[in-house]
Amino acid sequence: MARRTKVTRKATTYRLEPRFQRGLVLLGAITKKPANRMVNEAVGAYLASQTVEVEAALEATLRRVREYRRADPKFESAMAEFAEAEVTLAGEDPAEGEAASPPGPAQRTLRNLIRG
Repeated sequence: MARRTKVTRKATTYRLEPRFQRGLVLLGAITKKPANRMVNEAVGAYLASQTVEVEAALEATLRRVREYRRADPKFESAMAEFAEAEVTLAGEDPAEGEAASPPGPAQRTLRNLIRG
């Protein structure tokens, strides 16, 4: 005898536009389905369709990364571009150079904690 697994459901509140609420009432009367079931079915279908789209986008990104790695396996051109940007833009980088003002009490405390 097969055992049925009990699905635990969580009560959740969402705000639906009035036209969707009216549509659920009308469709529920016609199909004899509770609004809760229709909403769960709709959310399930939406998640399934979005998962397919996201999966396709991730696969395309992964394909581009693999192509890049094959073209530059040791990332030499990326490192060269980074080094060139550092040299070219060093004067414009606000993080370069000295701090604009001495550290305040919170910064000193945090630095002491980090240093141990």
